[in-house]
Amino acid sequence: MAFCMVALHKRQDLIDTCVTLLNSEWSRSQSARLHSLEKSNDGLPYSLVMIETNNSQEEKVAGYCRLAKVVNQPKAVFIESVVVPTDRRGQGLGRRLMDLAEDHARCRGYTEVYLTTKDKQGFYEHLGYRFCKPVNTFNAQVLETCSCVFLTNTIVSENVPTPPAKSTDTIRSVKAESNLNDKCTSQASQVILESPSTDEELSCCTRTESKNSCESNDCEPASTPSALPPPPPPPPPPPPTSVPNVTVYWMMKDLYDKQ
Repeated sequence: MAFCMVALHKRQDLIDTCVTLLNSEWSRSQSARLHSLEKSNDGLPYSLVMIETNNSQEEKVAGYCRLAKVVNQPKAVFIESVVVPTDRRGQGLGRRLMDLAEDHARCRGYTEVYLTTKDKQGFYEHLGYRFCKPVNTFNAQVLETCSCVFLTNTIVSENVPTPPAKSTDTIRSVKAESNLNDKCTSQASQVILESPSTDEELSCCTRTESKNSCESNDCEPASTPSALPPPPPPPPPPPPTSVPNVTVYWMMKDLYDKQ
């Protein structure tokens, strides 16, 4: 058996196989995955495919990974989406894939490799990687391969519930009652300002004002129900969905560090 690493854009006949391999690990639509893989070119980011050739010269995709740019570090590269077929795991293909990817990076002039993982840090430590601070990457797919918010060595939690908005009908009802009270107050003030000079006239005027105010179309008796009764209160918000805590580990390796 022989293994070699090739750039996917130079072997586009392998794209469909790579789509199946990636979706077996990180589910995504067929069209979205094809669109992503077809972007591979000579510049970063681009995809690498590990090909296994048997004695009959038959080729088989034995692994995949992707290289992306590290911002402000021209001699560093970010490796992600490292995956081998499920039925071939435990046969040393993961180590061979990383060795070939690192050799490819050296040939391209890179001296450092960065990666992220959420549960394979022990595997990468055996390959010489050590924990490090996060770096800025360009066009990387960290969110897809880690399935979490882009943070490092930090517990992540999401989905803070949003308080319910006020009902529009309630606001409209409050405004209508406020306008009604303003009209009644204005009429009462007008009668007081034009008050008569004698007690008898005052008593007569008061009876007339009270009768007219209750018969008026603009001021209804207090016992009359409101035209726009307030709606029932909205139901309480649903409880927040629990999100599992996730820790993302950043690791790096010096490609020329003798171990």
